[in-house]
Amino acid sequence: MDRTPTHEPYAHVIVKLLQDTLYDENEKVWNDLLQYQIPITQYFNKIAIDLIVEKEDGYSYLKQIEIDDEKNTIGLVRRTPLKYESSLICVFLREMLDDFETNNVDQRNLYLTHKQLKETIELYFKEKANKVKLFAKFDSYIDTIVSLGFLKIISKPENSKDETRYEVRRIIKAKITNDVLENFKKKLEQDV
Repeated sequence: MDRTPTHEPYAHVIVKLLQDTLYDENEKVWNDLLQYQIPITQYFNKIAIDLIVEKEDGYSYLKQIEIDDEKNTIGLVRRTPLKYESSLICVFLREMLDDFETNNVDQRNLYLTHKQLKETIELYFKEKANKVKLFAKFDSYIDTIVSLGFLKIISKPENSKDETRYEVRRIIKAKITNDVLENFKKKLEQDV
């Protein structure tokens, strides 16, 4: 009985990409992605999906290709609408990451504590009612953003939520583009 593998040597990379964003910290899979990038790209293109590889930022993800003039896709990658408050926090995170990358040359990643994130966002609100509304469910919004992969929990002390430490993931730049950022900021200025 012949037990020669019949799968492609990059099958595990495809599975990881279908599950979530792939980061260079997963060295084995990342190196295989780079080695087999052409056939992986060709595989996904056959099913109307683009493989996006950001080598400099160290991440890769899948993006659906529009298959008609009405902007329909095959529906493989699920779109998750965010609540306004979660979107607002994502916009702040994106701006903080842009600022960090512009002003910081000796560190690669932006790290924030729960308390720092809350304090930074709090500075923006002039009206107390808006601030109270946002902070009432702040933890649940942060949990949503973590589940989307825009924040990664680095440390989580048991006795202090404020000291929970996050890494702001660079995938947020791909998902919240400059156009999305500008549109949201205009809307925010009208609402505040």
